Amino acid sequence: MASNYDHTVREYFEDRSGHTILLSDEPSFYKFLRGTLYKILAIRRDCLSYFQDQSGAMSEIQDKTGEGFPVLIFVERLLKGKSSADFVQNTRQLFPNVKIIILTGETSEDELIFLHEIGANNIITKPVSVDSLVQKLAFTIKPQGKLNQLVQVGKELLRKGELEKVMHVSAKILEIKPDSPAALMLLGDALSGLGRRKEALKAFMKAHEQSTVFMEPIKKLAEFYKDSDSEQYLLYLKKLDKISPLNTERKCEIGRVHLEREELETAEDFFDQAVKSSIREAHSYISQVMSGIAESLIDVSPSMAEKYYSKLLLVKAGNLTAEDLETYNRLGIAMRKQGKWEMAVANYKEALKVAPNEAGLYYNIGLAYTDGKEYAKCAQSFSKALKSDQEIHKTSSSVARNIANVFLKVGMTAEAKSLIEDSLVVFSDDSKLKALQKKVAN
Repeated sequence: MASNYDHTVREYFEDRSGHTILLSDEPSFYKFLRGTLYKILAIRRDCLSYFQDQSGAMSEIQDKTGEGFPVLIFVERLLKGKSSADFVQNTRQLFPNVKIIILTGETSEDELIFLHEIGANNIITKPVSVDSLVQKLAFTIKPQGKLNQLVQVGKELLRKGELEKVMHVSAKILEIKPDSPAALMLLGDALSGLGRRKEALKAFMKAHEQSTVFMEPIKKLAEFYKDSDSEQYLLYLKKLDKISPLNTERKCEIGRVHLEREELETAEDFFDQAVKSSIREAHSYISQVMSGIAESLIDVSPSMAEKYYSKLLLVKAGNLTAEDLETYNRLGIAMRKQGKWEMAVANYKEALKVAPNEAGLYYNIGLAYTDGKEYAKCAQSFSKALKSDQEIHKTSSSVARNIANVFLKVGMTAEAKSLIEDSLVVFSDDSKLKALQKKVAN
């Protein structure tokens, strides 16, 4: 099956002279993408441009589309810690024919919905394998199945303004799949373009009835009522907000309409939600900046790294989640590097309020107690780590050795023996574990 995907991608770049543009601040992904295209797929023509700034990428998109090349864009969800949403929206508006793939780390379902809403054809969650990358490329270049291909034909005709042909394609899709929301959307757009607004409204309404979470019909219905019926306009805006709650501009628009209706309390509620959403986005940017600064300092100046990790946690106070555990862990390491083991213990205990069952935190508390030679307290923390995750000693041979050594120091010989034997199943070649096993045996 992979060869079919390979063929689709090669045909796009070699036979159709397609071009791909990468907008990323991660040179490692550029190397990975370049290797996939030129080495793995053996594409023979120059088909990849790489940019770390938006203006350069936008200029390249304009040049390549102006020359008539099909263009596919990879863009990071966050560029230097800042959202690329504006770039994606502008690109979609200015160059509706380009394909856009957004690159992201693990993210929420709400964020994924928002990314599709603003114009992503596809989303890749990193890290990604070569096979998955090629498959995503193939699906983006050439949608699978006859229905999807007909929908793409209809959209292309719509962009060209060939409305009668769009209606013909829509009818074909409806023959294959009666009440297809995508076909009804095409039909509604064509009817609207022909000035047949009432018929268009019926098509959009029917598309919405067939798939209540499909956003495009709801957007069309909201647009239809925008200047004529504020009640209906609000109804559909709020439906959109419920499906995709991270759209700050839409929350502001809902607030604005309520304000025009003199419904001040409701307007204030949506304005507050918009502010909260924008603050969350700003926090994401600040987090990236501070984290990057702290990470560059942790080996050179642990005290300065501590300062920035602490500031980062202070900025996010009240909005801390389990996703912030890495910041707590890095702050603890910076403290321990300075001999501040008691402060490290307090830091990790603070993190337990966010993730009370996190085995790694109990293990880190144990390490900090080891720095202070508080071996009894260390053993207690290591025992809690094992209780939270009975496999934690199998994650690393050094973890197994650290726990076993402390257990031996406090006279927990039976526990140490059992843990060493269990660890050697995974780390059978670890000489230090074997030495500990002999020590226990004697």
